[in-house]
Amino acid sequence: MWYVEKVRSRSLAVALTIIAIGIITTLDYISGAEMSFSIFYLVPISILSVSRVSTKIMIISMAIMAAACWFYVDFNTKNYSSPFFPIWNAFVRLTIFITIGLLIYSFRFKSDAFRKSNKQLQELNEEKNRFIGMAAHDIRNPVSGIYSFSDLLLNDKDSKMNEEELEIVQLMKSLSQNVLDLIKNLLDVATIESGKIELTYKKQDYVKFVQEQIYINQLLANQKGINIKLNSEESEIIADFDSHYMTEVLNNLLSNAIKYSQKKSNIQVNLSSKNDQILTEVIDQGKGIPLDEQKKLFNYFQKTSTQPTDGETSTGLGLAIVKKIVTAFKGQIGVKSDLNKGSNFHFTFPVNNIPR
Repeated sequence: MWYVEKVRSRSLAVALTIIAIGIITTLDYISGAEMSFSIFYLVPISILSVSRVSTKIMIISMAIMAAACWFYVDFNTKNYSSPFFPIWNAFVRLTIFITIGLLIYSFRFKSDAFRKSNKQLQELNEEKNRFIGMAAHDIRNPVSGIYSFSDLLLNDKDSKMNEEELEIVQLMKSLSQNVLDLIKNLLDVATIESGKIELTYKKQDYVKFVQEQIYINQLLANQKGINIKLNSEESEIIADFDSHYMTEVLNNLLSNAIKYSQKKSNIQVNLSSKNDQILTEVIDQGKGIPLDEQKKLFNYFQKTSTQPTDGETSTGLGLAIVKKIVTAFKGQIGVKSDLNKGSNFHFTFPVNNIPR
C-alpha cells in the first residue's frame, strides 16, 4: 500500500492509528446497535502491522486501545444481563486483534527477508554471468587458434605426417571444436540469464528461412546419410522474427536430430500456421527419449540416457538455450518421444510479434 510506505515516523504511524480508531469508535457509538462498525477496528491495526516502522509493542498497544474502545461502545449502547459478557467479548476481541496484527507483522518480516534474499541471489547470478562471459571470451581465442592450426595441418597437401600424427591432429581439431561449442553455449547462457536478449524483429518469409537452415544442416547430415525433408502447409508464411536467434533455435533442434538419428534415416520438418501461431516440428527416427527424462530436457546441463548414434558429444545446454529464446519470442516448446520410435521437438511463436 503506497500510503503505508509513505509513513516513515513511528510517532506519526501511532498518531494516525489512534485517529482512525477514534473515528471508528465515534461512528460506532453514534450508530449504536443499528449499524455495527465493529469489524472496522481491525483495519487500522492491520495497516499499522503492514507499516515498516511498526513494532510488536505498537501493535499490541493499539490492539488494547481498539478493544477498550469497542468495550466502551458496547457497554454504553447495549443492555447486558451481566458485566461479564462485555468484558468477555472485549477479551476475545483483544486476542483476535493481537493475533491478526502479529501475524501480519510476521508475514511482513518474512516477505522482506524473501525480497532481500531474492535481490542477493539476483546480484550473485549477475556476477556469475559476468564471470562466465569473461572466462569464455578469454578461453575462446586460444582454443580457436588450436582449431585453426590443426585444420591447416590437416589440409596441408605437403604435410609429411604419418598416420598416427594425422590421427592426433584430427583429435585436436575435434576436441577444440567441442570446446568452442561449449564456449558458445556458455556465452549464450550468460547473455540470456543477464536478460540482455535484444530481439530485432523483421517481417520475412519463415518458410524460406527454414529452407535455408535445412540446406546448411543437410551438409552435416550427409556425413551420416541422413535426409532432411521439409513439409509446409503453405508455400509462404510471412512472420515477425529475429533471424539470428531463430537460426540458433533451428540449428540446435536440427543438429540434435542429426546427432541422435540412425544413419541413412530421415528427419521431417513440418511447418503450419493456425490462429496467428506458427508451429514448427522437427521429427527424427532416432532412439527416442524415456518419458521420465523428457521433463528435464530443457534444463541447463541436462543429458538423457539416450546416446548419440555416431559418438557425437553434447554439452547439455542447447535445449535450455532454445527454450529461453522461444520464450523470448512469446512462444512455447515441447517434445513428444517414444523409445526406439524417434522424437518430435515442436515449438510455436506468434506470426505478428512486433509491438504495434
